[in-house]
Amino acid sequence: MPADLSPLATAIAEMPMAPLEEIARKAGTSVADVLQSLPKGTATCISGSHFIEVMQAMRSWGEVTFIVNTGNVVLEVKAPIPDGTEGRGYYNLSGKPLHGHLKLDACETIAFVSREMMGRLGHSVQFYAFDGSCMFKIYLGRDNAGAFLPGQEQAFAALRDQMAAT
Repeated sequence: MPADLSPLATAIAEMPMAPLEEIARKAGTSVADVLQSLPKGTATCISGSHFIEVMQAMRSWGEVTFIVNTGNVVLEVKAPIPDGTEGRGYYNLSGKPLHGHLKLDACETIAFVSREMMGRLGHSVQFYAFDGSCMFKIYLGRDNAGAFLPGQEQAFAALRDQMAAT
């Protein structure tokens, strides 16, 4: 490993399949900085102003994995994205088991991420706050054999490409 690499470049090179939060901790930086430093083609970033549009588009995907990673807790809910409504500055999810209130003006960036992690390719939509922290991630669902659920990979690519063109 060349000695002139930055701590972030070094962490990505040493742990290319690690969770972004783990790479950020090792490099002493934000998860958003890691995201911006991933190899070309790994992440497509758009403005957080598309929050509602992206969340509503994902409602038709079926079961996904909704993840919140605080560093001390990695919370996962496997469920379809429920309907949501805007109110009092939040996007209010009204489903079960996925229910909650997501602050709209806290989201600076939405990233469509495709990368290998823990030995297999994953696709996720990740929502980033203005401080560089990840608010939450939504990973495509998988069947019992580990394959993506039917149609989700195509829906992910179509939404990513549509949003990147705006």
